[in-house]
Amino acid sequence: MRDYPIIDLCLDMPMQADECVQMLTNMCLDPNYRGYKTAYAPGIAEQIGLNIDDLDRILETEGEDAWKKTVEDAAKKNAMTPDKFVEYLDSINVAWGITCDSRHDNKKTAEIVHAHPDRFKGFIYVDPNKGMEAVRELEKCVKDYGLHALYLTAFRTHLAANDKKNYPLYAKACELGIPVHIYSSLNLSKAVPYDIGHPRYIDEVARDFPELKIMAGVSGWPWVLDFIALAYRHQNVYLNFETHEPRKMNMRGSGYEPYLFYAETQLKDRLCFASNWTTQSISVDDLAKQVEDLPLQKDTIKRILYTNAAEFYKD
Repeated sequence: MRDYPIIDLCLDMPMQADECVQMLTNMCLDPNYRGYKTAYAPGIAEQIGLNIDDLDRILETEGEDAWKKTVEDAAKKNAMTPDKFVEYLDSINVAWGITCDSRHDNKKTAEIVHAHPDRFKGFIYVDPNKGMEAVRELEKCVKDYGLHALYLTAFRTHLAANDKKNYPLYAKACELGIPVHIYSSLNLSKAVPYDIGHPRYIDEVARDFPELKIMAGVSGWPWVLDFIALAYRHQNVYLNFETHEPRKMNMRGSGYEPYLFYAETQLKDRLCFASNWTTQSISVDDLAKQVEDLPLQKDTIKRILYTNAAEFYKD
């Protein structure tokens, strides 16, 4: 076991059967999300012992109900319990991670956190389009449910980070003393513009709310230098590469190469590990090992895997 702990800033819980069916249904059957079918669905299917080509044939020959039944049966057979997952996290020295219910149900997220309070912190999902209802829900999630950070995803809310419908939530987050994680990357949904998560939208938020702790996530690709510039420019902005393999930083032509330079210079205190392992279909341990295999100093690796996130979440 590694001799230092890990903090995972997107630590998915293992998917249960209904959650797996829902995710694969969205990716494979909803035309707006078909890009995710190519990128992520094959790996998710493999996690439960299925092949995406075989699923396509079942859909074509037997219909949607048979397709869903196949996924559900396989997922039930292969699902990992939360207690077993915690044992696994112990074995690879994960100190804690921030997580959520797969359907973004804040009450259920609170149940996960309360069951293992030293292991998990909880994301809060609210809809900024609901105005003050969302603000009140955010406050309730912090004060009553004990959750820890707001997560805003532009391709789900259909609002760029600097949309003024988000601003009451940023103000409330400042008041409550919690950070906000903001999706910042290309998205594959046809329901919104491909660049609705561009890093430039976070710049205005960081300028307008200098006391707000911002975790810009999902790597910023393909606008990696713009993403890096956010943290270069704003002391209250940290970065993570959730949903993207760390090994790509050392792959020529990937677009992630600048991380290797900035991780040991301007970003040395503000680049953090975040796995989103269920979507990537790669274990938390293997993703952490990808960081450890990068051509970086040992202290830099420890900063990415633990120290920087601990500082970000310090009270």
